[in-house]
Amino acid sequence: MHLVASRATRMLHNSLLIVALLASACKTAKTLPGPQAATITDQGLITCFSASTTLDGKAVWCEASAVAYDGHNLLIANDKNGPDSLSSVFTKTPAALADSTHSPTYLMSPAYAEGQKYEDFAQTPNRKFVLLVTAFDRIKPGSTDWNGYNTILYWHTGDEQHPQVLAPNDTGLSSIPYRDKLARVLATNEFPDRIPYFKIEGLAATDQHLLFGIREVGASYTSFRPVAKIISVSYFTETTNQGERLRLGDDWRMVADFDAAKAEPSLPQPLSLSSLEYDPYRNCFWLLTSLETKDRLDAYLWFIKPTDLFANKPFTLMRDSQRQPLRFGHKAEDLTPLDKNRLLVIHDDDRFQLPVGTQIRQPNQAPYAIVTIK
Repeated sequence: MHLVASRATRMLHNSLLIVALLASACKTAKTLPGPQAATITDQGLITCFSASTTLDGKAVWCEASAVAYDGHNLLIANDKNGPDSLSSVFTKTPAALADSTHSPTYLMSPAYAEGQKYEDFAQTPNRKFVLLVTAFDRIKPGSTDWNGYNTILYWHTGDEQHPQVLAPNDTGLSSIPYRDKLARVLATNEFPDRIPYFKIEGLAATDQHLLFGIREVGASYTSFRPVAKIISVSYFTETTNQGERLRLGDDWRMVADFDAAKAEPSLPQPLSLSSLEYDPYRNCFWLLTSLETKDRLDAYLWFIKPTDLFANKPFTLMRDSQRQPLRFGHKAEDLTPLDKNRLLVIHDDDRFQLPVGTQIRQPNQAPYAIVTIK
């Protein structure tokens, strides 16, 4: 009896093992391999508004800082304000991205106007929600005038006309309560309680966490150092009388502090974070680091697996087919996966009028690049 039972147990164990291995093999087969090389396969210019657009008698510049593809439309945000008749956030179809005759659709909800200095989009891996974050780089003590610089908006994918403010309650007009959480996580030996100044330029979402990419930290906007720090906080959904809402946990922590100079000493410095995105096709994070001086713009693309990011391991630099670093020659500001093999990278060149292919960028335009991954 004992031998029969043991043999049956072994047979059951082996059967379960085979099933587990087959399931693992199927899962592995569906997972794309890690990126091996990248090539810029297309470049162009996005016309954000008409060339005659002015504000207070001056030309308005398109300094596009955020982009997301929600499966239907491209969402684009400008980190500078325009006239009231326009919005800092607009959409274009992928087919009309470089078509200067096809005007964008401007998102005129008052919530977009309340936010100031938008920096990055994110989309949850299940494609249910899109989020948009501002820089969180300023407050005015004793006043709510600058609360709009501390805002996270979100909406159900496809319903960008009805954004909600991510806040501890459903009546908040900004996300200012989260600023202190971020400042405390970024505390240093010099500022052991909380960092006085920081700037967000990255936002990514996994199934369970939001990740904020930090570009600058310091005493003030005139006294800071460039960084590539990443802060994580859990999120969940909650059904309320007003519908389904996103909520944040209270487990804010620094998960990564990346040093591009240490990882790749040959690259120009200082490079700091300008975008962070999760790619559900490849189960990896993409990072953009950029350089911005009075006479030079530059940027580079990196990637990392989630387990390595949360273990604070270094990102890997993307290289071209000749094993040279993939270099943009612009201030690459945000990216979004278009499909499993292509990324759309948008540039915020400020007032630089750099060549893009055979064209020269005009004030009302934003440069972009399509990157093909192998």
